[in-house]
Amino acid sequence: MTLKDVAKTSFDNLSRHKVRTALSAVGVTVGILTIVTMVSLGIGVQREVAQTFRSAGLEMVEVSPVTEERTAFTQFTELERTVCITPGLVEEMRARDDVVEVRPRMFRPWGASIYLKIGEEMVEVIVSEPVRLERAQEPFTRPPELVAGEDLTDDSQGEIVVDVHALEALGYEEKAEFDELIGQEAALVIKAPRGEVQEFPLRLVGVVDTHYGIDYPRTYVGLADSVALNVWYFNDPDFLENEGYDALNIKAASLNDAVRIVENLEERGFEVESLKTTMDIVNKAMIILQTMLGSIGGLALFVASIGIANTMVMAVYERTREIGILKAIGASPGDVRLLFVAEASLIGLLGGVVGTIGGWLLGLGLNEGILAYLRWQDIPMEGTFFVVTGWLVVLALAFAMVVGLLAGLYPAARAARLDPLEALRYE
Repeated sequence: MTLKDVAKTSFDNLSRHKVRTALSAVGVTVGILTIVTMVSLGIGVQREVAQTFRSAGLEMVEVSPVTEERTAFTQFTELERTVCITPGLVEEMRARDDVVEVRPRMFRPWGASIYLKIGEEMVEVIVSEPVRLERAQEPFTRPPELVAGEDLTDDSQGEIVVDVHALEALGYEEKAEFDELIGQEAALVIKAPRGEVQEFPLRLVGVVDTHYGIDYPRTYVGLADSVALNVWYFNDPDFLENEGYDALNIKAASLNDAVRIVENLEERGFEVESLKTTMDIVNKAMIILQTMLGSIGGLALFVASIGIANTMVMAVYERTREIGILKAIGASPGDVRLLFVAEASLIGLLGGVVGTIGGWLLGLGLNEGILAYLRWQDIPMEGTFFVVTGWLVVLALAFAMVVGLLAGLYPAARAARLDPLEALRYE
């Protein structure tokens, strides 16, 4: 038998039992649909995460100071730093030719109670770094919105930006009231555990709505003012030399430069993280996730293979006389084996085609559903979470055919072993 004869005969045999063929293919369809949907989800999420990292800049490096290990006696105290980010390190990084930008960071004093004071009213607030509207790219949060005034700059000093929730807590609710506050005097009042209270006068230059989801009053001040808060709180005029900054962001000129900077700082004992390193870890996690998601469809395919095998075994019994006739007119055992394997493979391919198309359509629907839910939750995020690539389609179809082929091996071998004379006498 030629391949053309095998193909024609296989199609004819399967078309004689359309319902049984369709039911056998359903199991493969479900398995391939599950694999395509799950793996396309992993591919889509991986692409979205990678795009977020690329937009943030893979050449970014974040340096943290090293502290002593926490013990049972230091659970609720600030740990002493053993490797500090000093002003000298900042200047050293700025002097490098392979560094584009250096941004030291200082957080609020650990454990301090800080209040925003406007007029005679005060409210406890969180003090953060400048909100940096032009750089905010958090993927699952709304971008900050400038309600009034202007944002802080990197070298802002003596200025403060206030979140709308802090002003609402002080009784200011209308935008017109926010506009009137721009340029007016405000103050941060800090209280130390030793009982002292210090007031830092500042000029209110902006009002923002950062949409963090938790309506807790926040304020934003520049680096110099954050340092001043820490110097007073810890009663240490040489605080920067002794304790250093809380973090250091470095933007390298290129990805290779970032790798060299990371290696240099790690050799000097700093804790260093780069977006490239984080992205590599995320990619590995995504591969594991795709494997786990795909294995769910693999279980469905295993069940489908049993169904195909059962269908082909029944076909052997039903077509015993036909097999005898084929052998009597010259068909070899190999021809008979090939015929049954081809039929099983076609069942797998049919299920694979329908499952691949179904998985693609299901992914489109789920993607729209997810985006609609995010918009309903007031999270303006756009993206494609289910991505069906060319290699996924080819892999899914090939996998479906292989499942059908393997399921048909035993029935095909059984058919090939039939004795022609016994087969012709079979009733």
